[in-house]
Formats: sequence, C-alpha cells, structure tokens
Amino acid sequence: MIAIAGAGLAGLSAACHLDGLEHAVFEREREAGGLCRSLERDGFSFDLTGHLLHLRRPHIRDWISSLLGDQLRESSRHAFIHSHNRRTPYPFQVNFHRLPPAVVRECLTGFVNAWTARRIDRRQGEPAHLSEWIERTFGAGIARHFMTPYNRKMWCRDLDQVSCEWVSWSVPQPSLHEVVRGAFGVEGREFGYNPRFLYPRRGGIRCLPDALAERAGEIHLGVAVESINLRSRRLKLSDGTNPRFDALISTLPLPDLVQRCEGLPEAARRSAAGLRWVRVVNVNLAVRGEVAPGAHWIYFPESDYVFYRVGVASNFSQGVAPHGCSALYVEVSQPSEEPLVADLTQRVVADLHRAGILEPQHKVLFSLPVVIDPAYVIFDRHRRECVPALLSLLRDRKVHSIGRFGAWEYSSMEDALMAGQGAARVLKASLTHVPA
Repeated sequence: MIAIAGAGLAGLSAACHLDGLEHAVFEREREAGGLCRSLERDGFSFDLTGHLLHLRRPHIRDWISSLLGDQLRESSRHAFIHSHNRRTPYPFQVNFHRLPPAVVRECLTGFVNAWTARRIDRRQGEPAHLSEWIERTFGAGIARHFMTPYNRKMWCRDLDQVSCEWVSWSVPQPSLHEVVRGAFGVEGREFGYNPRFLYPRRGGIRCLPDALAERAGEIHLGVAVESINLRSRRLKLSDGTNPRFDALISTLPLPDLVQRCEGLPEAARRSAAGLRWVRVVNVNLAVRGEVAPGAHWIYFPESDYVFYRVGVASNFSQGVAPHGCSALYVEVSQPSEEPLVADLTQRVVADLHRAGILEPQHKVLFSLPVVIDPAYVIFDRHRRECVPALLSLLRDRKVHSIGRFGAWEYSSMEDALMAGQGAARVLKASLTHVPA
C-alpha cells in the first residue's frame, strides 16, 4: 500500500495518478485541499491568501480543464505597486515613470549602470545573496525604491541572509530597452509568469481540490500522521491505527516529517531543525461597497504599511461576495521564530484607509484572520546544503517528500500538481511488475 500524508494539491494529484496501485490519503483537517481551501461565511468565500492558476504546461492545463470545465474564467492580470503615495502598474521595474522625477532618474540611471557593469565584466561569479542579486540585476534605484524593501518585508530579515535560487521564474527581468521604454511610459509586453490567470467563477479555489478528491480514491479526513516507523514501515495515526505501507508520499513540512520519522540519523534531525520559514497572517475582510475597482492585487513595499500585499478577490470573481460587496485578503508576514502577532485587524483596516484602498463609504462587515504557518520557506545557505541531502535520505527509505513544504521550496499550484504526478510515476515504475 502507498500511504499519502496530506490532502493538499500535491497529495491529491499523486493519488489521482496512482491508478492500479493500492493507496490511501491521510489528512489531519476535516476537508481536503491543504492551503488550497476556501472558507465560507455569510455569502463570502475567502481563500487562504491568493490562489490563482497559472498553467504554463499544456498537459496540466488540459487536465485541469477536463476536471473543472467552464467553472474557470481566464483574466488578464491587473496588479499594482503602492509607493510614494502613488499607484503604479506591476512590475515596478518597467513602470516607474509615474513616480516623482527624482525617483525615475535614480531608477533609470541605476539600471543602466548595473547593465553596463554586467557587460563590462561578464565573469562575475554567482551573487552571494539576494541583496547582491538585486543590485546587480536592477541597480541601486530600483533596489532602494521597491525590490529591497518589499523583499525585506516579505522575508522578515536582511536580504544578505537570503539566497536567490528561487528568483529565476518568479521575478521579471526586463532588458535595457524595455526598462528605458517603461521609464518614459511606453507600454511593452506582458511580464512575469502570471500575466493571465484562471480562477473559478464562483465559490473560491476549493472547487479544484474538491474535483481532485472525487478521483483520488480512499481519503481519511481528520486523521493526522503522528509518527512513521521506517523499519517496520508502519504509520502511527491519530485515530489509533497503525497501517503498514510499502512507500510513503509526504506533503508534510519537511522539518515536521523528519521529526516524525523513527529510524533517521540524529544528524538529519539536527539539519532539519535548522530550516527556517516565515508565517503569514492572512486577514480576510468582508466589505460593503466596491473596493479598488479594476485592481486584482497591490504590493506595498514601504515599511509604514503593515502588509506586503492586498488582494481583492471580488475583482477577479464576482461569485466570492454578495452583490454590492467586496472580499479582500490582506497578507502580513511574520518571522516564525518570534511570538505571533495575532490581532492585526485594527492596524490592517487603518492602513487600508491611509492607502486609499478603503474609503469613507466602505463598511467592514467582519474580518476572518487565518494564520498560515509555514507560508514561505527561507532560501539560505543551510537550506541549499541540507535539503537535497534530506530528500535523498528519505527517498532511500521509500519516502517521497513533495510539494511546496515537502520539498521545502517556493512553488506554484501547478508545480504542486506536477510534483504529485511525478511521484506517482516514479512509484508506479518501481512497484509495478512489468513482464519482460
């Protein structure tokens, strides 16, 4: 039997692709979906922060289309940055022309200087940390006015403590020509991995895990994996049972998985204990009135706002809020190693008014804060050195740790679906007898 720990997207995807092999999914929550769930209250639907589908791989897009059909609606991204009391289109690096002239000059000359330095010295080694990568790639102006403060706010630490393996697919890197055109207000191509996205017409993102769960086979909800005996290949579950497994697919956060595994070297436990992450307090707001018309989400790099991003889910789906109302998700990042700052709603609402997102005519009907912990894994030297070794150690014991937190990476929903599919393929090849 193949056991699957966690009914998030990666675990459900794996289960859907294990056809022909006995398997069972164990999920501690009372519903499937992991972070890809939606909370319902008084006619509002709130996802656990923004969950938009950016399906770049045709076979994944075709699969999801076959599952959800016309439940999904495609939209063009309308994202912005709020800085210097102005709102500029995303990405900042090609749209700073609306900012004060001195800022435009600093950003443009800084980018040109960085571009020139790269052309002169093509033998530059790998940047030592995220701060150095930002300066090399975008120059001092863009670094100072957006990239550095925004990332410092999101990662909750100085950027010389963060490595930059994760930036290649997630941060748009325009050419000199595109930055110059943008500095003068000339619109260019769409940038980034998310210029268009898919989202359900109604009810929030939960329709995706619901559709997967219908096809995933045996799922045990409200049952947590408490420990894993790697010698006897048995799970200890919170319902008191101890099923045996031939292989395990885990989507548990990697540090938690290692601590739950009996039979791993003590050095592996110490290594896993050194992994770091940030939590996110997601303050969901139900608001009477139309909020930020035309804006899907807005980035806030400046430190005098407590949040780093505000999303207006009702602007990309009218089906998540009653008529005449808006559904917002507001993201506040916190270091996991510090005490939880729990009640942020009052500060969030005040900052939204200061930023002009909430206006005098708006009425906050209720708030629904949710703590997501972990939310983002910290890419640092320790992660780079220990995660590949931990994943290899587990695979040798027929434990496949996958997904955003299982593989301890920065990834999308599509990547989670791919990870589940890949793990199922590996196990089907290794456990299914194929006649010669």
